Amino acid sequence: MKKYIGIVIAIVLLFGSGYYLYGKYKPLPALSMSALPDLRDIEPQAAAGDRYTKPAAALEGMEGVVSNGRLSLYYDSKTMAIAVRDKDGRVWRSNPEATAEDAIANASVKDQLSSQIIVGYSDKTGQEAYKTSNQDSVQLGQAVVEKIEDGLKVTYTLGKATSEIDGLPKKISAERYRKLILDKVGDKYKRYLTPAYQNDGNKDVYTRNDSKLTAISLKKVVQAFQEAGYTAEDLAKDNEENSAGAGDEKQVFTIPVEYTLSGDQFVARVLSKGIEYPASYPLTDIHLLPYFGAAGRQDEGYMFVPDGSGSLIYLNNGKQRYEPFVQPVYGDDGGTWNGENDDDPTIEPIRMPVYGLKKKDSAFVAIIDQGAAVASIRAEVSQKRSSYNSVYPSFQLIGKEKINLSVTSQALETKSKEIRVFQQRPVYSDFSVRYSFLSGDKADYTGMAEYYRNYLLSNGTLAKKEATQSELPFYLELVGGIPKRKTVMGIPYKAVVPLTTFDQAQTIIGSLKEQGIANQKVRLSGWFNKGYSHKVADKIEVDGALGGSSGYKDLIAYTKQEGIGLFPDVSFTHLYTTGGKYSEAKAVSRYINRETAWVWERTDWTRPLSPRLVPNVVDGFLGSYERYGQTGISVRSMGNQLEGDYRRNHVVDRVQSEEIDKKQFEKIGEQLPNVMVDGGNAYALKYAKDIVEAPMVNNGYNVTDEAVPFYEIVLHGYVDYAGEPVNLSREVDVRKYVLKSLEYGSNLYFKWIYADNSAVKNTFFLNLYSVNYKTWMNTAVESYKTVTKALNDVQDKAIVGHEKLAENVFRTTYEGGKTITVNYNDYEVSVDGKRIPAEDYLVGGTDR
Repeated sequence: MKKYIGIVIAIVLLFGSGYYLYGKYKPLPALSMSALPDLRDIEPQAAAGDRYTKPAAALEGMEGVVSNGRLSLYYDSKTMAIAVRDKDGRVWRSNPEATAEDAIANASVKDQLSSQIIVGYSDKTGQEAYKTSNQDSVQLGQAVVEKIEDGLKVTYTLGKATSEIDGLPKKISAERYRKLILDKVGDKYKRYLTPAYQNDGNKDVYTRNDSKLTAISLKKVVQAFQEAGYTAEDLAKDNEENSAGAGDEKQVFTIPVEYTLSGDQFVARVLSKGIEYPASYPLTDIHLLPYFGAAGRQDEGYMFVPDGSGSLIYLNNGKQRYEPFVQPVYGDDGGTWNGENDDDPTIEPIRMPVYGLKKKDSAFVAIIDQGAAVASIRAEVSQKRSSYNSVYPSFQLIGKEKINLSVTSQALETKSKEIRVFQQRPVYSDFSVRYSFLSGDKADYTGMAEYYRNYLLSNGTLAKKEATQSELPFYLELVGGIPKRKTVMGIPYKAVVPLTTFDQAQTIIGSLKEQGIANQKVRLSGWFNKGYSHKVADKIEVDGALGGSSGYKDLIAYTKQEGIGLFPDVSFTHLYTTGGKYSEAKAVSRYINRETAWVWERTDWTRPLSPRLVPNVVDGFLGSYERYGQTGISVRSMGNQLEGDYRRNHVVDRVQSEEIDKKQFEKIGEQLPNVMVDGGNAYALKYAKDIVEAPMVNNGYNVTDEAVPFYEIVLHGYVDYAGEPVNLSREVDVRKYVLKSLEYGSNLYFKWIYADNSAVKNTFFLNLYSVNYKTWMNTAVESYKTVTKALNDVQDKAIVGHEKLAENVFRTTYEGGKTITVNYNDYEVSVDGKRIPAEDYLVGGTDR
């Protein structure tokens, strides 16, 4: 579906080669545009009441910078290494101390181990390369330090800014070469000048041969020009005369980084407004503190990565033969194309921009608080390239894509060539990471999750749920109508096939109530604008095949009367059909290569709407929905997937797209405050009361060792959540699904229709293969009773502990001391002297 790019597209791209020109924004015809946020001036969150002094305790080999009574910051003026001493006296370093003695690392890796930043860029041929702050800045004396009130600012200039060869002309006319150089120095330097300047291709011009200007040869040629009296004015004249120098940009990059203290947090922040790079060498990626807190081969513990629900990578786990962990925060950008034709629909994306590392009884947790939408989290185990285990972020400043050129000759021979194209402008955001340090019984993934939860509470993202007497929510999605191709007199057309009418929805809801399930939260998909794959949602036309507007109003009245939460499902950010003012040409996001984008949405491909236009759709929908009063609302894709738009001269980077989505959530919540989201990315948590399709597993990457419920520990007691639908789950064993719900504190979620399963034949909805409600009613009721009995009294309580007791045996602890221990094994186990049968659970920590 994501298309092969041909020669015609490539010619257009190459014709418009100024990838970095900013261009004045022109609004798309017939569509109003919201102002796009520039996030480079946002000041980092500061801790109230910090008073800064010099560190009281010295640190050998380092200079004390600043202390706030909780943390102290140090740096090495020779290497620019940073160190932080925490309140327990533990020292956390930006770089390992003994890199020179690392028997595993080669010279290149040792250089990286000594670097605070590593930058990736592309050269003139499209080949990827990198520079390090150690070799390409510090060792060249090009890292400049500035003391600031709460820390230190280091401006790294990477790449040799000046060199002796820069004083020699790239080209010089034969007449001036003889007159200014050869006639003045004679034969003294002939053996060096002859190979250094050649005029084989053009007898009137001598061209500098850089391959011959190394070591002693370069020094001698420079001396020759100096003795001849060659001046800077001469150099400028020769460069201008021969059009040399202007396009010969140096591979020099400037990256300013602030290292500061804020309360109990150490903050590393890349200031994007100060970043400089040559247009010929686009700066694509910045790796920030890649070895901060790195653990050696003697250390015990693990790295935590937010892979799906969460994953642990044990230190020194011997998995160096596998690929390192590298995953983008919030999943792949649907507005970019990596050159592959297929996305893996089973991948659980990173939902929370946080990671950590534990060494014995100490740990750090790191929160990406600026630039998360363009960040990736990386982790590498020891013996892969060095003796160290490290976990860290990288940030994409400029996106890149590949396109293939294919040319067919007259002899019908096809030749292909791959070239790189780049995002037109860099991301408008700083990149910031907050490190906090944990010790004792808090130095584990539960402590990391608790710290992150408190961070979200402190900035208003989360709020504690009120204590409730109601039973656990039962999440149910009812699919209303789907489009199906039909014909009349041989003429094809699309009709809405009703799978669950509004009257039938009432029947299903009533049946569940009769079975004792009163607290239902019903997500209603496929209810308007031609079914599940609905037309643009800027206006509402309730589908007549389901009962029309009057039938929908009756359903609203019924759910209110019965105390049922109704959440009509809407996609604001994806286009299932295009046309009119939302045509493919005008409204669909563009890849960097200018093709219109496609994105995989759980079950099918769809088009991402340009983020610039999302506010138009939301405003139109909210205006049209006023006549239906107040219900909940299910936002299908906005809290689940995040796409940029790389349309030329109209770029919306992914950080800006996130901010646009957050503003839409605010507007939606003002009118319809009960918001349900799909997936539950961190930026949606402030607005979501309910989350479905929450991550309940990790991705099982080879380098990882254990799945943990980090996501659930953060949210339990604050936001209600459920995983994927039980009846469509990858876990085919319902009993094990229920046990997972008990371990992770999750509610149940089913996806049903009233019609027979056969109704989806010959449609694009074959994923709805087992959804008839009668088939699942008894299973749903029994499963709900089990989960409710175990979790009902802790639904407003935080998870304060989680541990693995034995293979496939896990215990979860809640506020107040209640525990639930789950045995996934097919045999009985004993825990604390109590039996847990095969595939069963035990409630403890209470008097019951």
